Amino acid sequence: MSKGFSMMDQGHYDEAISYFAELAASDPHYHVKMALASAYAGRAGVKIEQIYSFVVVKNISSNDLRVTGLAIDKQTSELMNTLARYSEQWNRIPDATTNARRDLQSALKVLEEAKEPGARLYSATLRVVLLKSSVVEGVKSWKIKTTQKVCTDDLRPYFDWGLRIVEGLLFLAEDLRGAFPEREQEYQEIHSRLSQIKKDAEALPWPRENLCF
Repeated sequence: MSKGFSMMDQGHYDEAISYFAELAASDPHYHVKMALASAYAGRAGVKIEQIYSFVVVKNISSNDLRVTGLAIDKQTSELMNTLARYSEQWNRIPDATTNARRDLQSALKVLEEAKEPGARLYSATLRVVLLKSSVVEGVKSWKIKTTQKVCTDDLRPYFDWGLRIVEGLLFLAEDLRGAFPEREQEYQEIHSRLSQIKKDAEALPWPRENLCF
């Protein structure tokens, strides 16, 4: 394996991916799978030092996010304050280009059968990068869209995008359940709540008439 890591250290990710893929075919040990996944992640620009910087963030501020002129309920207010509290951590998550996302998906594919807590935690970390990239891309598109007239037919792709985010969170909950067996019940409850959100959303009737705002 040291030969493959040497390739990665030199930035030869294509060669490292080929090397570890061949090695995994003959020895599917989870350490080999982790190495192959890290080669894909490295080619995507997600390095171990980046992962450490956004996974381990101490002394996160707890400043409230104030919104004036907008009536919001307590649950929404709490959600917004939570997002504000973790904004520093969110901003440290690297953005992934379209090609980088393909590599991250390949890395997740390599790890999907690995049950070891370390592999599941690495999978969860890479999945967070993918989730952030999807969220950022969708929000940017939404901001552009809402500068003009919006109709219900225009909103359908954003609704489907929201469902894909929830699906990503479902996979993330599964990864974390495998990464932290002692907290299995907690993550199972989170998974169940997310499943219900997805089910309720899919059951919503979509307007037949194309209404514009």
